[in-house]
Amino acid sequence: GARRVNGGFARLVLLVARRDYLRTVRRRGFVAGTLLLPLAMIAVFTISTFASTSLAAQTGPIVVVNESSVAIVPDPAATPNVQVVDRAEADLRLASGAASEYYLVPQQWPSQPQVLVVQREGTSSAQPAFNFARQTTQQPEMDLLLRVALLRAAGLPDEVLGQLFSPVEYESVGQSGQPADEADVVASYLVPYAFTLIFMLSIFITSGYLLQSVTEEKENRVVEILLSSVPALPLMAGKIVGLGAAGLTQVAIWVGTALVALPLINRQFELTIDVTPVTLVLAVVFFTLGYLSYGALYAAVGALSPGAREAQQYASFFGFLAVIPIVFMPLILSDPNAPVVLFLCIFPLTSPAATLAVIAVSEQTPWLLVGLATLSQILFVIVAVAV
Repeated sequence: GARRVNGGFARLVLLVARRDYLRTVRRRGFVAGTLLLPLAMIAVFTISTFASTSLAAQTGPIVVVNESSVAIVPDPAATPNVQVVDRAEADLRLASGAASEYYLVPQQWPSQPQVLVVQREGTSSAQPAFNFARQTTQQPEMDLLLRVALLRAAGLPDEVLGQLFSPVEYESVGQSGQPADEADVVASYLVPYAFTLIFMLSIFITSGYLLQSVTEEKENRVVEILLSSVPALPLMAGKIVGLGAAGLTQVAIWVGTALVALPLINRQFELTIDVTPVTLVLAVVFFTLGYLSYGALYAAVGALSPGAREAQQYASFFGFLAVIPIVFMPLILSDPNAPVVLFLCIFPLTSPAATLAVIAVSEQTPWLLVGLATLSQILFVIVAVAV
């Protein structure tokens, strides 16, 4: 008899879960929200690649016209892109389109430290953003050219000039003196934020669908029909499981997109960010437990609220709790063993995001903390779903 009851309970839960899963993944809003991140990443990389290629192709040499009494001589090592020409040659290049602008060092320089940027007619209004980007890359080299000219005019030897303007090279090492990968430092900041933001977005979207489903079926009396054939506990459990599977589908697509784009990100920004399989598995576990925690609360709010508007207002309080790990992210990054961080990892409503952030910044997986966080969430989910 107990086996039949358990089998019947599981069957009802799966039926409700299948119904709510299919209803959710077929929503236009769900499909649009799921595809938004992949499309945004494709657009960003396309625009970034096109802009960098276009800028590199069209920048050209830095044309300088010197009318001052200070000798300005480009250095092949320090200022390799600079070409000093007379004004007639510079104007000819503008007229022919060989240059978009040239830098005019006037007679009053350096007593009046103003250098003019002479642009081709119509260029400034046609492509202001492109011109600004090009000049931003050119002007540091111009600054170096003019400073070297002033120091050389003051009598400083070229040997000292070379030492003065040679770039200082920095290398990160550990306490043992071994070289440290600077990309690890970047990843220690990017990965926790990425995990936390993806978790928060998925929780808000999926739990929002659960809240909407419960309030809609209660307002249009569909829930009364469902309760006539399905008891309350398997009905609510099925809703939570079905919408949790929908949220997991969404997160899987997002994480898959991020993993596919990771080599492009590393190549574009010269990083070596890597996400271990253990971290991915724990991310799925904590997303599932986090969704079950928030899903049970949102379902309860939807069941108790008189309408959809009131339910959204009541649920916003729990949404605030999910944001707390973002507020404490600087502390998590600087001191993951702080008592406040440990509390956030064990408290069920902040545990998923906080624990994922701690895992991302830790050299070794803190299994004791992971176990405590998992246990606290499992106990909370059992109590919340039952209540």
